[in-house]
Amino acid sequence: MKYKTIFIALLSLPIWAQEKTWSLTDCINYAITNNISVKKTQLNQQIASVNHHQARSNRLPNVGANASANVNNGSVINQITNDRVNQTTFTNSFGISASVSLYEGNRLNLQIQRTQLVLEQNELYVKEAQNNIVLSVLEAYLQALFKYENITVAKNTALSSQEELAQARKRFENGAIAKIDLIEIETQNANNQYNIIQAQNQYETQVLALKQLLELPVGTDFRIQIIQKEEVNEPIENKEVIFQQALQQLPNTKIYEKQKEIAQKDIQIAKSGFLPTLSLSAGVNTGYSNRAEVNYRTQLDNNFGQTVGLSLNVPIFSRYKNRDNVTLAKISESQAELERRQAEKDLYTKIETAWHNATTHQAQEVASKTARDNAKLAYELAMKKHEFGNLTNTELLVSRNTYLNAEQTYLQNKYMVILYQQLLNFYQGKNIDVH
Repeated sequence: MKYKTIFIALLSLPIWAQEKTWSLTDCINYAITNNISVKKTQLNQQIASVNHHQARSNRLPNVGANASANVNNGSVINQITNDRVNQTTFTNSFGISASVSLYEGNRLNLQIQRTQLVLEQNELYVKEAQNNIVLSVLEAYLQALFKYENITVAKNTALSSQEELAQARKRFENGAIAKIDLIEIETQNANNQYNIIQAQNQYETQVLALKQLLELPVGTDFRIQIIQKEEVNEPIENKEVIFQQALQQLPNTKIYEKQKEIAQKDIQIAKSGFLPTLSLSAGVNTGYSNRAEVNYRTQLDNNFGQTVGLSLNVPIFSRYKNRDNVTLAKISESQAELERRQAEKDLYTKIETAWHNATTHQAQEVASKTARDNAKLAYELAMKKHEFGNLTNTELLVSRNTYLNAEQTYLQNKYMVILYQQLLNFYQGKNIDVH
């Protein structure tokens, strides 16, 4: 009875969790949340947030308390009475001190502004890492779909060769063909069966690569959603328009714009080193000595004191440190501008490449589809001729290979069009969707 209950409970478990298929959107969302590279940038963002909080807190006073207890045996100055004694002396002191910077050449405010810029830059780094993983998942997913369609092509080819083999065996039994002809067809059929296994292995390998890209736990059941998508004839936007939209949407160049702003803040911070600083300090203290003739509580009351002080520091010569810091900050500003220009150039190159590939493969897709259809028709006619003995095995094999090559070319163009069109959509800030 107990085992029957367990069996029923297992049957009642939701089987969709084991049979879940992953769409492209599922893969992208999961990768953004779990990818290690993305998580690293998010941790850096948290560090930048803590640094910004610390920079803001630096404007607050620094407060500390101290307490000490000392025992001395021999000649010593009593810390409380200032008398020299030659006995065992016990002293006790307490104090609270505070200090606050009143003016540092506006350094504190500049550092707050700088850490805010660093925080904003790290947000852009997180976005860039997320974008990179999105593009990687998109390419891996489409490659998996391409490999899956190769399985279908291989199975259809193997099915045709099985029919040819069945017909060849009948013809051999009737004496219509020689043994060598039958062996050739058997060999080709075996090769086609092997091609199925090879295509399946290539598909599984690509799915495994996608699974690893998503950082899925070991043993996770993972199957992608198969999409039978026909040719894409969507109009392609002008590449200059796409580039301008990408500059607004993507963080690629904005990262270095922030870096330039950070360098400009560093210049101002370095220049503040030439200015004087002013700080305020205050404190209270008291103490006790066993050499005094009054009790502990009374001594603490009698020795209670307060101090207040201002400290002004005027830099005169810092061994050129401040001047060199300004120079280094200006160099960093120039480097950031060069990095921004390089990032803008790289982004335009990527968009131009994707645009040319999209337009080229779109035109090739139409032509390759026609070539595929014609090659398929020619192969079907060749099979009929071969069935009636009007075509040799070699001629049939040539026709089949021509058809398979045309099919591969068409599939490759089809998925390249999808890939590059989705890339262009991504550069424009549009959602990626291959449904």
